Amino acid sequence: MAAKLHIHKPYVLKALSRPLDRPDGPGRHTIGEVFGQKQDSKRRKRSELSVAIDGDAIHLYDIPSSQAITSYLVSPQSFFTCSSYSLRWRPSTTGNTVRYTYGSTEDSLSLKKEIKLFKDVLAASGTTLATTATHMHNLSKPIIHLSATSSRASTSALDDSTLAGHDLIAVSADGTLMGLNGETLEKKWQSSPVVLTQELSVPSTEGFQIEFVQSALGTDVVDGMFGGRNDLFGVFREKVHRDGFNPDILVVVTSITGGPQQQRKRYIHILALATEREFQRSNSQNVISVFVAPLPAQTLATKYQLDVRSGTLQELSNEVLYTYTFNGGIPRLESNLRVSGMTSFLRLSKTSIVAATSTSLSIYNPVYRSLQTTTAINSEDTPEDSLTSWHNIACDLFIYLAGRDMVVGLRGMSLVAFQIEAPKSRSTKRRAEGLLVDAIRRGISRETFSENRGQHEPVSSKLIADTLPGSLSEAQQNELQQRMAEADKLLELNDLAGFEKLLAAVFKISVNGSQVKQNGALAGSNTGLNGAVSATTLTKWEWPSSRADYPQVDRRWIFYAISKVFSWDTSDSDATMPQLTCRLPESNVLNYLVDASHLSASNIKSAFKEEIREVDQVDSILGEELPQLLVQVDPTMELLLGYLSGTQLGPRELTSSIKALLRSLDLLEDPSKVQEPRPMAITDQGEDQVQEQEHEADVDEIAMELDRAEEELQVTEYYLGSDSSSDSSRRAQGLSVAFSKLALCPAIATVQSLRQLFKPEEIICLMNVLRMELIKDGWTTRYLDRAPADDEEGAAPDGSIQIIADLMCRCIDSVGLGGWMAFDAMLASTGDQQHDSVDFFGQFKAEISTALEGTLEAIRMQGTLDEAVNYAKKARSTAKASGKSAVTSMQVVPQALPLGLKTESRVPLEKVVLGEIVEQSQRDIGLFLSKKRKSYSINQITEEVLLGGSKPLEVATEEEEML
Repeated sequence: MAAKLHIHKPYVLKALSRPLDRPDGPGRHTIGEVFGQKQDSKRRKRSELSVAIDGDAIHLYDIPSSQAITSYLVSPQSFFTCSSYSLRWRPSTTGNTVRYTYGSTEDSLSLKKEIKLFKDVLAASGTTLATTATHMHNLSKPIIHLSATSSRASTSALDDSTLAGHDLIAVSADGTLMGLNGETLEKKWQSSPVVLTQELSVPSTEGFQIEFVQSALGTDVVDGMFGGRNDLFGVFREKVHRDGFNPDILVVVTSITGGPQQQRKRYIHILALATEREFQRSNSQNVISVFVAPLPAQTLATKYQLDVRSGTLQELSNEVLYTYTFNGGIPRLESNLRVSGMTSFLRLSKTSIVAATSTSLSIYNPVYRSLQTTTAINSEDTPEDSLTSWHNIACDLFIYLAGRDMVVGLRGMSLVAFQIEAPKSRSTKRRAEGLLVDAIRRGISRETFSENRGQHEPVSSKLIADTLPGSLSEAQQNELQQRMAEADKLLELNDLAGFEKLLAAVFKISVNGSQVKQNGALAGSNTGLNGAVSATTLTKWEWPSSRADYPQVDRRWIFYAISKVFSWDTSDSDATMPQLTCRLPESNVLNYLVDASHLSASNIKSAFKEEIREVDQVDSILGEELPQLLVQVDPTMELLLGYLSGTQLGPRELTSSIKALLRSLDLLEDPSKVQEPRPMAITDQGEDQVQEQEHEADVDEIAMELDRAEEELQVTEYYLGSDSSSDSSRRAQGLSVAFSKLALCPAIATVQSLRQLFKPEEIICLMNVLRMELIKDGWTTRYLDRAPADDEEGAAPDGSIQIIADLMCRCIDSVGLGGWMAFDAMLASTGDQQHDSVDFFGQFKAEISTALEGTLEAIRMQGTLDEAVNYAKKARSTAKASGKSAVTSMQVVPQALPLGLKTESRVPLEKVVLGEIVEQSQRDIGLFLSKKRKSYSINQITEEVLLGGSKPLEVATEEEEML
């Protein structure tokens, strides 16, 4: 079964305070990630979040516990220009833990531009030492990115191992890069935007801006974006290695808008931050441009996300998600996914993304363009303590915790989180559900979109020439929708005759008049109160003589007919699973679906693909309920027999059908006909009240009995026109068909179906039926002991013994050792000292042994007669091969079979000479015959031999002549 994801209802993680307004607009909440690193280990993301609120503070929250960790206040006039950066450093030599939190602010009154450091040192004793540092800069553009280089423990004379030894990297909107000391925020270097623009093939750098920046390690960039090719990093003298030289990298996406037509061009840059040794070798260059490649020009993207390890860049632009992969550093557009109303997305894996709109949260597979799951966000979900309503407010997604399958985002003034439940069939916890099987029946509509010209392409007329079941043109699609709407209207008006007439025209079935059907207990849906019988006017369909004569129709109409005849009922809250019900049991459309072999499980799932999207074990539910539903609709089981003979079925459907047939033949007990004992009421009321209640209960029971008798009378009247013996024979024939198909199914699936649908005692009844088949087919009777009357009935099929044996083995496996022990105890408790149990297994073993003995005798007889039978076949084929000769027929009537049972080919009476067919002379015939004889033999050539007569050749050896 295909994997299914499930998105739980979002909940409020934390209600945030309202930000103060900026000079150029309202205030914002800026969210960043929190990283952690131990000494001599790799930096990793933590399950924490930093939220910078304009005019308020930087708050750190723990996501699993929804608790605030700490806060760093800023002045009310300050607003943040980018996401804050927080690093939790834990050295290995001491127990002290240091947290570095950086933020870039601007003052709305004094216009000061600052970078702030909030440092907390948590000692092993539990005390906390908080310090701050500030760096004022005069960059013309605001800072849009903050990140730290890889941490290297300080080895200064002070030997303060609490110092992480990292640098802070700040990137401004115009491309200026600046390096600061991570401990004191002292400026160490600054590079101009020329580093980014010097390799661009543009005449002017006007309109240059940075759209996206992300830091990474050199080894991750080499492995993910360059396929492990170190030669592309030729700017370094040392080889990039994970345990050796591993520089810090900045991946930057830039854009330039200019020229006479205001064309927009985009580029992706790989920048390396030089170490101290590389700084001395590169002529005082702190930032080295490693690689530059153009990106396809799209409109301004609202969000980027880069996974460096897999080499995947995704961007959201005008409700379209573009996915790029890198081949040797060159970006290539892999896919584009259009989702109406998508405002934010988050990458879950290479084949899964979660998309957010103002009304829903969904998981898509961009590779196969499929919708995995979706959940709606209602305005009623607004928390009471929220400062704003959630109605029509988009959710911005920021972080995905893969270990907890949790996504965190911002909606309005609240941090929200929702859980992604993994499918039950997931083999490993973090397995990506991106297989093709997971995308089947979940595809989304694809719009024909031209990436090069940015406009819709016309649909070729060849694509709409054949509508079975290819694409439809717009006119054909409108016509299809109109006819389906007309059919829906006829159903709403309860005009079943008109509905059937319309579908008969679609299915290319002739209609001959109309008929009135009486619907009582058989129909079920049209039965009135108190068992009243209603009448329905239907059409008369002229059915083809065989299934092969049914014309081919559009599958869309098949799905439509199934969706109208059946319904997927999920309204019953007490039911443990959804149910399949029949809304039009008396309609000819149901008969058509069964007779034309359209009522398969795949077609039903396609017809109800929206209803069963989140339902587990759909195949098991359909396989169990559909045969039972056909029996309820048609108690004569004609529909079930047609369903068995004409439809490709699985073990679940076949097992359920066999159970229904066994119940109809009174070989299994029907639980619907078993009357449960009435429980005794325990009350403290008087004797008169108890007698009155018992009298009312008796009256109700009598009324129920009368209703049941009336229903049985109606069923009996329905059966008056049919012969009961022929009806039983048809059901027995259907049971044989079901047995034959079930034997071809996989053994494991058959055993599982038997365990789920049959009780142990019912499986034993099924084994008794198979034993009866052994006896009826003559497998337990010797061939010479058969009566003449048995020979007239004909022998059993040769393959039936294999079918019966396979099914018996599967029945034994389905009961299991524990079941056989329980059955043994049950028989012992009902009999005299286990005589019943011993009897059962003894008879069973004797019958199997007899059947095996007969099979072995047949094999021995086949070996005895095999040579003679082969000789007769070869002689017949030799006679047929001489059809061109003058003799057209030959009789092989030897008195005894030749020695060695070898057939001799006849000498041809004609030959080809210079392209002409001439008759062979007697001399040539005699020459050929002499060549076929062995040495020391005499061949007497007679006139009959020359003419191809039936007299056998007279061959005598020299020894016979001497005798």
